[in-house]
Amino acid sequence: MDFFKRYSSIGSQQQQSASEAIQTLADRVETSTLLEDKRAAVRGLKGFSREYKEEVGDAALPALLGCLKQDSEDQHLLKAILETLTNLCAREPGKDDSLSVGESTAAAGRFSQAILDDPDDVISTFLELLGDADFYVRYYTVQLLGALHMHSGEELQRRVLVSPMGVGRLVDLLSDQRDIIRNEGIQLLIAMTESNADIQKIVAFENAFDYLLNTVNEEGGARGNIVVQDCLQLLHNLLNYNVSNQNFFREASGIQKLPDLLITDPSQTSAARNNPALANMDDDELEWTAQHSRNMLVVLDIIRMLIQPGNSNTESNQLAMQQCGIIPPLLQLALAYEAPSSVRSQALYAIGDVVRANQINQNLFQRILITASAGDEDSGEKSIPEPAIVIVIRLSVGKRPSGVPANEYYIVRAAAAYLVQAYVGSNPDAQLALAATLTPPGDSSQADAPEQHQSAGSLVVSVLLDWRTTGQEDVWRVWYASLLFSTIVRDHVECKEQALRVSLGDVSQGEDPQALLNELMSQARQAAQEGADVRVCISLLSLVCVWLAGFPRGVSVFLDESSNLTFLVEQVSGSSGVNALVQGVAAFALGLVYQFDTDAETPMTRDQIYPILAKRVGADQLLVRVQRLRDSKEFQYAVGLAAGTHSNAYGGMAAEMFFDNVFADMFKAQYEAFRQAVRLRPHETMAGPSYVSHLHHQAGGAMAGYASSAAGTGSTPGTPLMGGAATISRAASPAVTPAALLSSDESLTPMVPKSECDALNVRLADQAALITRLQQDLAQATSQTSDINTQLADEQQRRVEAETARDALSSEVAQLRTQLDQRPDNSQVSSDDDARVKELEQQLQALRVESEQQRDAWKGERDEMQKKVTNAEKQAVKAAAAVRSTGKKKEQQQASALEAMEKTARENDERIAALVEKCRVLEEQAKGAEEADALKEKVAALEKEQEDLLVYLADQDMQAKEFRAKLRGYGEDIPLSDEDGDEDEDEDEDDDDDEE
Repeated sequence: MDFFKRYSSIGSQQQQSASEAIQTLADRVETSTLLEDKRAAVRGLKGFSREYKEEVGDAALPALLGCLKQDSEDQHLLKAILETLTNLCAREPGKDDSLSVGESTAAAGRFSQAILDDPDDVISTFLELLGDADFYVRYYTVQLLGALHMHSGEELQRRVLVSPMGVGRLVDLLSDQRDIIRNEGIQLLIAMTESNADIQKIVAFENAFDYLLNTVNEEGGARGNIVVQDCLQLLHNLLNYNVSNQNFFREASGIQKLPDLLITDPSQTSAARNNPALANMDDDELEWTAQHSRNMLVVLDIIRMLIQPGNSNTESNQLAMQQCGIIPPLLQLALAYEAPSSVRSQALYAIGDVVRANQINQNLFQRILITASAGDEDSGEKSIPEPAIVIVIRLSVGKRPSGVPANEYYIVRAAAAYLVQAYVGSNPDAQLALAATLTPPGDSSQADAPEQHQSAGSLVVSVLLDWRTTGQEDVWRVWYASLLFSTIVRDHVECKEQALRVSLGDVSQGEDPQALLNELMSQARQAAQEGADVRVCISLLSLVCVWLAGFPRGVSVFLDESSNLTFLVEQVSGSSGVNALVQGVAAFALGLVYQFDTDAETPMTRDQIYPILAKRVGADQLLVRVQRLRDSKEFQYAVGLAAGTHSNAYGGMAAEMFFDNVFADMFKAQYEAFRQAVRLRPHETMAGPSYVSHLHHQAGGAMAGYASSAAGTGSTPGTPLMGGAATISRAASPAVTPAALLSSDESLTPMVPKSECDALNVRLADQAALITRLQQDLAQATSQTSDINTQLADEQQRRVEAETARDALSSEVAQLRTQLDQRPDNSQVSSDDDARVKELEQQLQALRVESEQQRDAWKGERDEMQKKVTNAEKQAVKAAAAVRSTGKKKEQQQASALEAMEKTARENDERIAALVEKCRVLEEQAKGAEEADALKEKVAALEKEQEDLLVYLADQDMQAKEFRAKLRGYGEDIPLSDEDGDEDEDEDEDDDDDEE
């Protein structure tokens, strides 16, 4: 019993003495004068720190920090102190879980803050220890800094920035030959550069880019391990939201090294030169692993980050990427069917960002050809090269590969559509080229033909018309086909005209030709009647809305088919069984038809449509339908997305995606004018000044893009079938020409202020009205002159007839006189004859008097009519003079405008010449830069050789140590060196640890 009592008392005494032992060891660390005693005490505290973290920290933390500053020359003591401090600041609980996770974390945070609040700035001591050559000192220092950053990252970053060589010591960790220390340094820098722009800049200018990219190559490139991902993540942190670092990365030729990371075959990369094992990898080893996918996604994210829209250096980075040939490897990655869909989609997004709003890159992408096999290799069929844009459109609307799930392949479709929009955006020539391929898909027997035999436009049209098959397989094929069609015709009248000329039906077989626009409406009507997926009907109606907006000619063709208007009215007026989104789009389409029905040859005028709109549907109900569409979450979801980004970048369908960005943008632009047009009567709508100005704006905006392209480089629009015959051929960088400089410099484009244009339009309208009025006056005067001339001719005819009658009577009188004179006996003339003669003379006299009176009357009428003729001729002369004056003024204005344009052209020519000279100077500077790069590469090679020599010397030293140890083992008297002494001390220390 005494024994058990004594044993239990001993156990309780041991349990109670743990805190006392810790306090004793802490006092010994603080008061001992011998290094051996301090070393032993710190080792004891290190053993307790894992299980009794809070007790050790409270009792010994000040003593440990003081010993660290005073005795920093003893490597073994430093190692034990740093390891103990790391245990105190780490978040993980002890081995025996004597502390809960929450208590351990709280204690670690408290001790970390105490270290940071040290009055003697112990952080500077830690940064100095990073330069120590001892492996353990450097390793535990990095670990301790990482633990401190977990708890108080901002405070630690501030202390590091204050230290003169703080960031430089951290960057030196990247070049450490010991992988463990290098990896810990990368992790620490990732944490410190995540949100601190100052540290990002200092790390970048400490040559961190070269260290990181060299490490990536040494570890196998994008196919490397987790270290490659860490290096790429640190590179991403240095470039993210940091314009100066991005510029430095470009100037340091960092962009030129990115294409090498995109190559999927390791034997073709520079990493294969450093690692021969990569050049001889089997096909099984070339499969995509999860780590390879993560590494590649970070690389693609870095590329997209460098060319984000809105950055000041985006254009320069796009040019650098084009010069280093980054598009072909991106295309290879996007078309690699064995690659994960997330990687393929990000590659397509990256290509879109490279070519977006960059004419040089767009033209380069247009010339790229991709060779696809037309059949089996044994069949002997030749490969068919196709333009890259055709392949990309096929990815967006083509059939889904059988081995890829629909929800996974959706992100590839979305990325391909984004690339098409980026290629067409700000590129009206590309729009026209694609619009020219909008052709009927052919007969039904070719419906199952391979898709590679169709052009881009024909494939889009065939998917839209064959929605019953494609919609059952994957409704997103129809959805994206509608999006691409809308992208081709948006805001471009010529493209809309080109698409309007497409007709279906074989006339030779007796079929009536049907315009593609009306056929799409017929398909939308059938989809609504057959209860197909609501996205099919919405997509087709949205496409029709984009097509009809600002296009009266299209509205006229739309109204040729009476069932189109009937279908829209039925959808809008339906009270049940009609989807609210379909009702909203149909109401918007009906309003657009009424708004833009201004074509002279329209089969149904606005006056005829207005009763349907006002009475059968009702303007209020129409606006309510459109307002509900505008407020719907589905429409707001489309508005909130950027162009083309209709998916999660790493997988998953967008369940709320019903509308594309093209329709959403057009809807927002047309909404206010649409509301006004629906409210007003036909003539009131046409007379509304705001609406008229809106129509002018729409027409001007639609033609502006095509006009600028026609006046640009002068190249023939739409030549996609150019390039070499390689698998992916890339033309050389296009030379800088004056036309390219003119198209790239916006300041060279002559622009007229809008106020001057409006004033000029008003003056031209007034002059046109004046000319019309003068022409009417001239016509009226000419008509009056013609009437007067007719009256004069009638009076002249009556005068001739009277004179003829008078002459006949005079002739008869003369004849009678002659007969009287011829009688032999004039005295015997009977009284009857005398009476007859007198009567005739009286009649003749009366006729003379009447003739004189008639002559006087005719003379007065003739004078009056002559005055009218003279006045009419004067008015005609004045009108003609006014017309000539107006025409002369117009010619003078045109001549002045022509002179101004010629002056602008001369100024542009001078600026072009200056830019060409500037390009020549820049080319000379580029040659000098290339020579400087060659010298840098030579210096880098010499530095590499020097590093190899140092490694060789280190190996020789290790071999010398081994030989000395062996000789001492054989009994030879070999003097001990300093390094041998350190090894012996390490052995003693390990023995001491074992004893504990």
